[in-house]
This record gives sequence, structure tokens and C-alpha cells, in this order.
Amino acid sequence: MKKILIIGDLSNSEKNLSDYLSEEYQVQLCTKQLDNIQAMTGILKPDLAVLSHLEEPGDQPILDWLHEKHKKLPVLVIVGNKDAQQHKELFEQEQFNKLAPPITKTSVQNKCRQILKTGNVSRYTSDKKKILIVDDTPVMLRNLKAMLDHTYDIVLATSGRQALDTILQEQPDLVLLDYEMPEMNGREVFETMLADEEMQHIPVVFLTGVSDRKAVFSILQSKPAGYILKPADHEKLLSTVQEVLGKH
Repeated sequence: MKKILIIGDLSNSEKNLSDYLSEEYQVQLCTKQLDNIQAMTGILKPDLAVLSHLEEPGDQPILDWLHEKHKKLPVLVIVGNKDAQQHKELFEQEQFNKLAPPITKTSVQNKCRQILKTGNVSRYTSDKKKILIVDDTPVMLRNLKAMLDHTYDIVLATSGRQALDTILQEQPDLVLLDYEMPEMNGREVFETMLADEEMQHIPVVFLTGVSDRKAVFSILQSKPAGYILKPADHEKLLSTVQEVLGKH
């Protein structure tokens, strides 16, 4: 059985990680004190180290020691969305892998399986189709989730940038994508997906509050799998989702 060393503050986050991974691996928790990490690494001889919640500058000595003394030990670093950009050079090194929010049981397990090559990721996923809902309005996210989560596995994102990270991690079967969002709107997200080989096959249904004919025509020109006017009608939402998933 592969062994994983989880390095963190032993809070609920680390305990959740342990619960997610102990189904398939031998897991050991360890505090962030460098001498504890050195001792536990020598005792456990892990196949993977997981650093929970990258913190600056306190975690740098840990990263430096792992890179200097254990270059062959893969390290999974759990980061925030901003951290992933700030520490770009770190993740250019083959040893270090990143996992950004949302941190779910599925995303953690699949990332570890990918790194450790412990099996086909897809065989561990749910039989339910997975839908990513993207909207910058929390009330809308809750309402749409409530309409769908009895039938589908639901993943949520509140921005275009977060949506792209989530798509790569979760590989949903369908994306329900808010067309009008700040910073990065739905059309920009969709165009980014179409340009990426890992995402271009995933169907997108736009969510839009705009109902005039000219605006709808503009939306359809980008050739999504469909569109739904907000606030979404329950029956219309379900029928659209079923139709799109049936075609793909």
C-alpha cells in the first residue's frame, strides 16, 4: 500500500484530507515543524507528501528541504487560487504538484491517484453525471444546485477563473455557465475552453438574464450546447440538461 504524509496544522482540513485518502493509502499526519517532518519522513518513507495550505514565508524552509533532500519524493501542495499564480516557478519543477479550490474528496483522490499512478482515475468516480454550475451570485448557485443535486453530482464555481481550474480538476460532463460575470465573463471562459484540448469536448449551456433577441443571437453565435434564461424554470432546466447530456 502506498504511503502518504500529510503536513499541516492538524486542523479539520488536514483531518478531512486524511479521511479522503485513508480509504486507499496508508496516511500519516505531521505538524509543520521541520524537525518533525524530517523525522517522520525517515520513519514512514512516504511515496507522496501533501502540504496542506501553502503559507508564506513560513513554509519555504519545508519546500527547500524537500527539494534538497528528497528530490524524488513527489509533493502535492494545496493552494489558494491566488497562490497558484504567485508560486508559478515552484510548480514548474517536476517534483511539485498543485491542487487549487474547490478541494473535494473526488479532486483530492483523483490528484493523488494521478501522481502515484495507482489506477484509472475514472473508475473511482460516481456513476452520476457531473455538472459544474458557474455563477457569481450565491443565491443563484444555491437555487440551481437544489434543482439538480438529486439527479447529478454538482460542483460549484463563483468566477470564470475558478471555473477553468475546476474544469481541469473535476472534468465535468456539462458546464452551466453564467454569461455575464465580472472580470472574466462566460463567453471568455467558453472561448478558453474551446482552445484547450482537455476542455473543448465538454458541452456548455449558458445561463443568462438577458432576454432580448439581439443579445440571445449574440450568445448563440458562439455555438454553445444551449442557453437558459434566468431565473431558471425547473422543468426547462432539467429538460435542457437531459437533452444536452443525451447528445454528448
